[in-house]
This record gives sequence, C-alpha cells and structure tokens, in this order.
Amino acid sequence: MASNLSTFAIAEMLHVDPGSVANWIDQDLLKAHRTPGGHRRVAVEDLVQFLRKHKMPIPPELDTIPIRVLIVDDEPAITQLIARALGAAHPDYDIHEAHDGFRAGTLVATLKPDVVVLDLRMPGMDGYEVCRLIKSQDATRHAEVVAMTAYPSPESQQQIIECGARTCIAKPLDMAQLLNEVEISL
Repeated sequence: MASNLSTFAIAEMLHVDPGSVANWIDQDLLKAHRTPGGHRRVAVEDLVQFLRKHKMPIPPELDTIPIRVLIVDDEPAITQLIARALGAAHPDYDIHEAHDGFRAGTLVATLKPDVVVLDLRMPGMDGYEVCRLIKSQDATRHAEVVAMTAYPSPESQQQIIECGARTCIAKPLDMAQLLNEVEISL
C-alpha cells in the first residue's frame, strides 16, 4: 500500500463521499499535504490516527499500524510495571518508556504516540511542561495524556487538565483503572 493516499482512495476505503474527506482536511481534522499539482494527500499514519481519534472503524488494510504508548516516570520500576501490565493486556501495543521529561519530549516527537501515561513530578522538565509541549505541536497534539501523581490534589488535577491531559489518576496505581483510562483514550 502507498504511504500517502488520495481523498478518493480514502473515500472508497471508508465508504464515504470524497467531499467528506475533503471537508475533514479543510476543517483541520485530518492532516494532509498538497502535491505540486494541488491534489490532497494523506499519510497512512495520519489517517489511522484520525480514525482512532474519532472512534471510526479502521479498514483491515490499514490496521497494521500499532497503537503507540509512551510511559513517562522518573522511577524505572513504575514504568516497567505499567509496561508489563499494558503489554500483557494488549500484546499488539508498541510500548516505550522514558524516565525524564527531556527524553519524553524527544520520544514524543519521534514516535508520535497515541497515548502518553505521564507522571507529574519529575526532575528537570515536569509532567505539566511535557503535557504542554505535547499539546502545542501539530504533530503530537492528537496524543491523549493520562497523567498520574503520588500527590493528588484538586489544584494539581485542574492544572494538568488545563495543560491538555484527559485525566489524572492517583498513585499508588490501580492498574485496572489505568488500563481502562488508556483504552478510553484510544
């Protein structure tokens, strides 16, 4: 399959009108670029992200792109615990770990994860800064952020939500709750 798809190819694949695809692009819901001839083209990865974000079925020919999850916590034992639990529940997920905000920023830019599980308190760049960075970039703002903290308070929860996180859960983690939050995010 081509790495870039035309609006007509997407419309045929999704059984929608080509005008709908063009509208999604014009409304900045679906990321696209234009050829020198002025035709719209959508990267397969961007189409899959769009379909996941809007809870639309992914055609089988596109369902080969794994769901990417980045886990960020300055305690490697925590990231490993979450990675094992997510991997056991969803062996098809592409799971990565980072142990500081700077490494998380680098991985977010290169991996473009679908979900980021993010600790709020880390040395250097904290979770708030990482979340703001994720949500400020066109290439990464699609990522859902599930924040976590060992020091929950209404203020910290409100602040991370304002930074763009979908939710904030308390540590010690209820692994079933965390898995549920990740699944809701997709």
